[in-house]
Amino acid sequence: MRMAQYTVQVQNDMMIVITDDDVLDLPSITNSAAEVISHLNSRCGGLGARRVYYRDTIGRFDELRHQKGVFLQFSPCKPSQQESFKELLQR
Repeated sequence: MRMAQYTVQVQNDMMIVITDDDVLDLPSITNSAAEVISHLNSRCGGLGARRVYYRDTIGRFDELRHQKGVFLQFSPCKPSQQESFKELLQR
């Protein structure tokens, strides 16, 4: 299945933050969440307990919840998290 093209902005022991590259004719991260999590799990040597956050094409941050690299559900970020992630990516 086709998958969103994305960029890893932050990667550490606690989290991974990705942004949607918004490529024409490819699905968004939102529309290919399971594939993105699976790809990240392979690409990063296993996600483990790291949380995965993403900025979608309209600039909103949400979490892609997973269990050991298998997508479970979306979880909205709080307003304070929205601001923190915006500031983090501006550095």
